[in-house]
Parts: sequence; C-alpha cells; structure tokens
Amino acid sequence: MMEKYRLVEEYRGEGDEFLEEQSSVEEVRITHLGKPKNYISYAMSLFADGERTVVLKAMGKAINKTVTIAEILKRKLPLHQTTALSSCEMIDVFEPLEEGLDVVTNHRHVSCIKVTLSLEPMDVNHVGYQPPLPLQELQPGDAALEGNSRSSRGDGIAT
Repeated sequence: MMEKYRLVEEYRGEGDEFLEEQSSVEEVRITHLGKPKNYISYAMSLFADGERTVVLKAMGKAINKTVTIAEILKRKLPLHQTTALSSCEMIDVFEPLEEGLDVVTNHRHVSCIKVTLSLEPMDVNHVGYQPPLPLQELQPGDAALEGNSRSSRGDGIAT
C-alpha cells in the first residue's frame, strides 16, 4: 500500500524540547551513520581544549552508539555522568503518487538520550548519576592513539 506514496516531509512534534534545550556546555549530536571514533576524537578534543562538561545527544537507532561512546570516554578520563531518557514525536507526511488518494500523516514516538559527562562533580542525587571509574580502570594511554589510529603493524590494532 505504501508503494503508492512518497515521503515529502518529516519533522518533530511534541517532546523535542529535550533535544533542543540550549545550554552553555558543548554538545555532540550523535547519528546512527557517524563513526564512533570520530565522535570520541571530537569529545576528547573538547576536553583537551578546556571544556569541563560535554553533552552527548541522540535519538532512535543512535542511542546504543551513544552509550558505547560515553563508556569509552569514561575509560579515558575520570568523568562524572548523568543520563536522561525521553521520547519525542516524529511526524511523517506522505504524498500520494496516484490521483484520488489522500495525503497520509504518520505520528511515531522515538526514544531520545542525553548523556552529560563532566570532569567536575555532579548532583549525586540525580536518578541517572554514575560516578567516575576507579583510577586503576582508566586507560588514558589510548587517548594518545586518537591522532594516530594505525599501529606499527599497519592493521589498526595497538601493539
């Protein structure tokens, strides 16, 4: 049935305040198409440039990638973390390809995540708070490999 329609518009409905709220900290918007290595490098460069707090935001298919990126960053730096979940409404508008059919509007809810990582202590009473990992679990040496991802073996595996 949907082969008789084409998507002409996709926009956010209610609930997108969660992703759109402005703050004074740097944000990294993660998509399901981006490479985790690039997001990790960018976040590490923000911390290296003096940022004390970075927020990772994503929705839908990119949520699992965001959690993975946050965990990797926490193993490179002693970061406090708060996580918040929400959902926002996405509205798809489909236009008919044949005459006599009506325009179809589809409303769907998509999960959203906001992970705040900070070098400064955060509210330990926040429901999504996680303290930094113990120092013996940190692997800061990996941060030096960010700029040079190839090892001497040439296969990308650190030796």
